[in-house]
Amino acid sequence: SHTNTQRCWGKSKVICMKKAISFLICLLFSLTILYPAGVIITACFGYSFELISVSAFAIAIAVLSVCIVILDLVFKNQLESKMVQILPAIITPLSLINAVFYIFGCPQIWVIASVLLSAGCCCYLTVKYGKPLTLKVVTLVLSALMILPICFFSFIALIFGNIGQNTVVQTVESPSGKYYAQVIDSDQGALGGDTLVDVYQDCRINAILFKIEKKPQRVYFGDWGEFENMQIHWKDDNCLVINSVEYEIE
Repeated sequence: SHTNTQRCWGKSKVICMKKAISFLICLLFSLTILYPAGVIITACFGYSFELISVSAFAIAIAVLSVCIVILDLVFKNQLESKMVQILPAIITPLSLINAVFYIFGCPQIWVIASVLLSAGCCCYLTVKYGKPLTLKVVTLVLSALMILPICFFSFIALIFGNIGQNTVVQTVESPSGKYYAQVIDSDQGALGGDTLVDVYQDCRINAILFKIEKKPQRVYFGDWGEFENMQIHWKDDNCLVINSVEYEIE
């Protein structure tokens, strides 16, 4: 009786772990495509997609990926659902595409390390679980071809990614609050810089992990440091005045 109870408990434990790992793989897949899919889809409709924290999100994906691999190695899991098996088959190239978005979104060494670590874990999942075989082979070959360009992009991002820095020095709201203009000091280091004015429509969606807003309209592009003596105000909701010159807002 005691032995049967242990066997039942063991089987229940295995079933629970299979479900847990399957769920975690689905979660990892969703988080992996969130950023690139969000950016691409919103761009098609004239909006921008931003994660609340790119670096924190990258680290969270890396931790989740490592946890899935560890759980799999410990419990020697086998996925039974054909739908769940398809996700590992395609997740490796998607994780590399995701890495590119993160690297250019936040070119920091820990972000690059995190997304590449996640891509390595995804490759493990593809090799072990990916089905059908043809799809797995195609995605692994595609991923291998992507590695060298991504390493090159990572190097470029680390070298040049932190040279430019944009700082909002002034925000001016339109009379009705429908729009707001941001004066931006764009410092490019030894290359100089620019003074920019972007107009945003005050219409955004703030979710827990990300925000979506309409892409800004750049109405002014001037010399670096020009913002210090810039005169800017709204004539009305459709007209912004910068240094006595009127700019129509579309």
